[in-house]
Amino acid sequence: MHVELNYKMIDQPELKEIESKAIEIASNAGELLLQYFDKPLSVDYKSANARNPVTDADHAADELIRNEISKYFPSHTTVTEETENTSNEIGQFTWVVDPLDGTTNFLHGLPIFASMLCLLLNGIPVVSAVYLPKIGSAKGTIYHASHGGGTFENNIPVRLDNSEQGRLMASVPGYFLRMFNYHKSLRRKLGDIRSLGSAGFELVMTAKGTTDYMVSSGPRVWDIAPGLLLILEAGGAALVRNKNTRNWENFESFCSSPDLDPSPEELRDWKETLILGKPYAVEKIASGLSVRSYPLRSLRNKIYAMTKHF
Repeated sequence: MHVELNYKMIDQPELKEIESKAIEIASNAGELLLQYFDKPLSVDYKSANARNPVTDADHAADELIRNEISKYFPSHTTVTEETENTSNEIGQFTWVVDPLDGTTNFLHGLPIFASMLCLLLNGIPVVSAVYLPKIGSAKGTIYHASHGGGTFENNIPVRLDNSEQGRLMASVPGYFLRMFNYHKSLRRKLGDIRSLGSAGFELVMTAKGTTDYMVSSGPRVWDIAPGLLLILEAGGAALVRNKNTRNWENFESFCSSPDLDPSPEELRDWKETLILGKPYAVEKIASGLSVRSYPLRSLRNKIYAMTKHF
């Protein structure tokens, strides 16, 4: 059995073998993070106003994951949140990594965080593993998936129930009501909305069906790719907003061209808006949800994109 991705073939057993290594790596990273959890940490900030913290726990998990990927898959490219790429060399296989997603929660002793990695083949997620802490467990839980192979919680299959069951539960950005317009027909149908502070955690809850849908505004590729595959392989849907048409379209790839593999730089620049979750819920929300227009911000972003390489 084969999975065909842009005319390049990979055996399903090979995907499962890679998946087993991803599980091992995510588990090791999670166990390492627990050694730092609820303890004093060294903190730096990647943005002004003490935003986007990065700790020694982030760096330690990042180093562990990069080293283990290099050990098992020396020919693969790795793009992580915490380490800049020294080369923009394009590879067919690229791992995207968020060693600690939910750093602010982690800093405050809130056990809502994740460590996650995802393998892209031709820009398409094909293997992912996500570590979540679990109350009462010294090892946490690993959620994992492979293209065409299904989603699992440890070794238990996860499958979404797409039947409509009362009021919706959703994960959305904290600024959701300022960022989006919604049709009046949706006003009382958005459901109970939550913002948990960890995209990885929220994506897993959506893959499990704990939340019915999730809206993600401008995530980085390492924030979204691991959980996106979990949702799709559990029977969920993922729509991405087309910036040109402003329509919601089925997610296909993190690559701008279907005939080319994405470079590390292209992956680092990826930022789109998505709706993910149970198919019926995603369809319902997409039918009346749109992104608010902010002309000055759009102009600023265009100028930044034009000048960043000079």
